[in-house]
Amino acid sequence: MMRCLIEIKGQVQGVGFRPFVYRLAIEHQLKGWVINDARGVRIDVQGEQRQFDAFYRELLIQTPPLARVDNVALRPLDPTDFAAFQILSSSDDAEISVSVPPDQAICMDCRRELFDPNSRFYHYPFINCTNCGPRFTIIKALPYDRHQTSMADFKLCPACARAYQNPMDRRYHAQPVSCAHCGPSVTLLSPQQTCIAKSHAAIERAAEQLIAGGVIALKGLGGFHLVCDATSLQAVARLRELKHRARKPLAVMVSDVAQAKHYVQGEALEWQTLKSQASPIVLMHKAEHTDAGRVPVADNVAPDVDCLGVMLAYTPLHLLLIDALQQRGCFAPLVMTSANVSGLPLATEAQQVFAMFGASLDCVLDHNRPIVHACDDSLVQLAAGSMRVLRMARGYAPLSFPLANRAPATLAVGAQQKSTVAFAVRNQWFLSPYLGDLTDLDTQQRFVDATHYFPHLYQASTERWVADAHPGYFSTQWVNEQTSSALHVQHHYAHILSVMAESQLNGPVLGVSFDGTGAGDDGTVWGGEVMIADRLGYQRIAHLRPFRLIGGEQAIREPERVLYALLLELMTPAEIQQLHLPAFAAWSDSRFQNLFHLWRNAERSPLCSSVGRLFDAWACLLGLVITPDYEGESGLQMENAARQAGEHQVALSLPWRDQQLDWAPALQQSLERGLASDDVSAKRWACVCSDAFIGALAKAVIDIAQQHANLPLVLSGGVFQNRCLLDAIDAMYPDSACPFITGSHIPVNDSGIAAGQLWHQLAYDL
Repeated sequence: MMRCLIEIKGQVQGVGFRPFVYRLAIEHQLKGWVINDARGVRIDVQGEQRQFDAFYRELLIQTPPLARVDNVALRPLDPTDFAAFQILSSSDDAEISVSVPPDQAICMDCRRELFDPNSRFYHYPFINCTNCGPRFTIIKALPYDRHQTSMADFKLCPACARAYQNPMDRRYHAQPVSCAHCGPSVTLLSPQQTCIAKSHAAIERAAEQLIAGGVIALKGLGGFHLVCDATSLQAVARLRELKHRARKPLAVMVSDVAQAKHYVQGEALEWQTLKSQASPIVLMHKAEHTDAGRVPVADNVAPDVDCLGVMLAYTPLHLLLIDALQQRGCFAPLVMTSANVSGLPLATEAQQVFAMFGASLDCVLDHNRPIVHACDDSLVQLAAGSMRVLRMARGYAPLSFPLANRAPATLAVGAQQKSTVAFAVRNQWFLSPYLGDLTDLDTQQRFVDATHYFPHLYQASTERWVADAHPGYFSTQWVNEQTSSALHVQHHYAHILSVMAESQLNGPVLGVSFDGTGAGDDGTVWGGEVMIADRLGYQRIAHLRPFRLIGGEQAIREPERVLYALLLELMTPAEIQQLHLPAFAAWSDSRFQNLFHLWRNAERSPLCSSVGRLFDAWACLLGLVITPDYEGESGLQMENAARQAGEHQVALSLPWRDQQLDWAPALQQSLERGLASDDVSAKRWACVCSDAFIGALAKAVIDIAQQHANLPLVLSGGVFQNRCLLDAIDAMYPDSACPFITGSHIPVNDSGIAAGQLWHQLAYDL
């Protein structure tokens, strides 16, 4: 006889792990028990050696689809008298070390039941099981049990209780399990906040509003969506007006892959990711032609770009809404975007929706399952042969990693934009979902709530704090109010560290950090940095040739100031005026002179080495973006233009001179060729020049990497979200067996900063 205590840590709660163990033990005729506790799953199992060995082998190989095992410990015990194998009630008397599971899209089993008239879950918009449904967005405390979720007030009916208590049922201890008799329900509210309809009738009435060209709000897993018919130019325009978002591309939702293929085309990996259980928004190329009989997506959904963000319906409520549309002959995709005015946090309650949009919506499809934690839709794209997360949220977050060494409770608070927080405790660390930009009071409050969440969840008071070195960031200021001993990490070093954290690298590495702007150690504004770095420190060995930001942050909002600053390094204001560039068409003589004098004021126009601002200048020069509507628009428009360049013989020069990446030769070449173009060829030149600029930047990265060929090359910063840039580097890289390293799950934009800060602090524990 063999008896052993097995302790399993990782993402093993809320994923059907205990019934999986139970079924496996019964199959192999073993006795004992399995229990959830604050540390994970514990199994006390006894039986013949041969049967135990088979059980243990399958335990590690056949884990439930949503489980992730980080650590397994075995301890032999003396045999005892077990009557049978059983599942014990959860225990929470030990220190918590289990991981919080992310929310998951509806599984195929639940989807079939949703549309089966013989199922008791027919048309029930909250159907779920242990393999799907809400997790993070409903959890209040650990261990993950129903009474510690927002389902606590929904008492199980007899049928659901039987399923919940039956280890052979796939709804065994599925904490959100419910049905129409005992669970949450939907309500359709009018613009005046009165009830229009309930249950399935509410969904049908909402569908009718959409068919009529309306804009509605719908409560999803982690917050509300604004929804309209994606083929209606007028409906999309109205939705954009509500969100105060003029040009930023909007995502669309479809029922299945077959419908998606009418509107986008992609690689096998993109289709695989689209239909994965995380069910993110996937950026894919627009289909070249819309099939006959299909109305194309309206031009203003994703204007002036060749990609479209598409996601599959991932909740039963979304599926029922789309089904109601199709039953009425409407097969259009739906714009499905976060319900918030641009810059404000995602709404999680109907009152917040009404506060933001008043009576401007046609209706609100609400439900009464509370959202404990807001969570946006994740956004991913294919670049350099791998799927890469741009916004880490539903399906992926919280992201957790095991730690080899036990860590004190440590909180890292990230940056100002694309805020996230990271937390380490005991034997693991976490990265929160995307929170937003910390520029308004509501998002700042959501950030503060997030800093409290992980310490509360793991019952651990924060002992160490890490923040950005920029004194003006809200996150930095907030940390400095909590403690006088916070560790402050340089922004671009943290970018490099974020990639190292995901890949579990200690260094040294050659880190290239290209992004917008961040505070440099020398008092200037950085954003085009090359470093030799390890987890304890870095040496800045090269950077972009500095130029001035005329008027400081105002230049970020007005890229023509950046272009003017670059030109002032090469010529006089009078010579620039004589170029008659379209970017300066509205400028008066006095504006040229006033900004020239401002440019000469070092205090008001700091030196800057930002590659992100360099993209702004080039996009402005080429007439692609004069006044930005959203962050990163210049890079996206240049990427879009570069894809249309086709074959050409143009090359721009971005040489390294005295360890500075010199943009001046490329600017002179771009000017000479651009000034010789007429109106028709100017559009062609914008495409060719964009492609040449991105190619020159890729070559510059390769050139500096070859100077340090003994070090792994790590790429981070928002500029490396540019797919053309990553693809070009990948194509040029001399050793395909040893490619560069960049973010996959942790975004390379500022959402990864908190992870990098934490990775630096944890190095002191080694």
